[in-house]
Amino acid sequence: MKWTVEAVNDRLKAGKVGVKVEQRGDRLSLRATFPPKPGSDKDKPYQQYLALGIYANPAGLQRAEAEAKIVGGLLARGEFDWGRYLGEEKEPIQNCGYWVEKFKQEYFAANGDDATKQQTWKRHYEACFNKLPLNANLTPEILITTAISTPANTWTRRTMCQKLEQLAKFALVKVDLKKYQGEYSSSKQIIRQLPSEDEIAAAREAITHPEWQWSFGAIACYGLRPHEIFFATISPEPPHACTIDDGKTGVRIAFPLPPGWASDWQLWENKKPSKVNVEGVTWKDLGNRVYKALKRYKVNFPTYDLRHAWAIRAATKYQIPTAVAAQWMGHSVIVHLREYQRHITQGDHLEIYERFTQGS
Repeated sequence: MKWTVEAVNDRLKAGKVGVKVEQRGDRLSLRATFPPKPGSDKDKPYQQYLALGIYANPAGLQRAEAEAKIVGGLLARGEFDWGRYLGEEKEPIQNCGYWVEKFKQEYFAANGDDATKQQTWKRHYEACFNKLPLNANLTPEILITTAISTPANTWTRRTMCQKLEQLAKFALVKVDLKKYQGEYSSSKQIIRQLPSEDEIAAAREAITHPEWQWSFGAIACYGLRPHEIFFATISPEPPHACTIDDGKTGVRIAFPLPPGWASDWQLWENKKPSKVNVEGVTWKDLGNRVYKALKRYKVNFPTYDLRHAWAIRAATKYQIPTAVAAQWMGHSVIVHLREYQRHITQGDHLEIYERFTQGS
């Protein structure tokens, strides 16, 4: 839902509420035909403002729209009483805690409220906002101090600056936190030593449990995210395409690389583990179930390395166009290049060079 003065008034007009929201300075008021205030020399209703004392931001507009509907109903029934509003135009306490709560309400109103969104809120937003002094006023100084209290040039500092800047924008606090983010980049992480095809095949063979052996094979063969095995169905017909019906990035299709693994391992039998039937389960919960299961079977490299290895094979061995490979993996070209190209080894480069220069 859009939270601007114009959008709010359009909704009020469509509902025939008879009250408008107007911004006066940085605060919001209602405007309508009200009866005279006590002590006025007027004797008939006329156009007046009712000051709400709340800021002109998304949270304030949400509250103002709700109040306009209440006032409109009172006016329509002839029950409006200035006594409810006069003397209550004091500025509400709008400290850090107030703005965090209003931001939280807007976040879930805009994004929906499910287990995944709750987890995102706790990990990425609440973890940052809990560092604020909740009883203090939300000021540029407070925001900067909170941001720089985290280690410089880290994911934590970058995330803190990004989330606090979102909060500041929401509360109409002018502050520039971008210059404090530092130089952290996921591309500077340690290069993974990815398993070879032979190592992957051997690790799969050592898994004795049929369902988890299938899960390992599906991740390796199609470059799946671990949680996606619960939503994957592999066709028995060549080329044995894999359809992912749900997950982090929704529905997509993927293809086997190497192609022979799908047939050799008979992955179309779809021996997936039963999905955990727990209310509130998230993609991360399902992924963790896969990690823990494969760890029990002594897989000696991170499960996600299978997805990375698929991306490298697609680029170096099979020359799948980057845009296509990115779609099969369920992310953007930018993410594909940023996250995977750095894992191309010196041996990969030499093999590619020799392949394309042989006979020239």
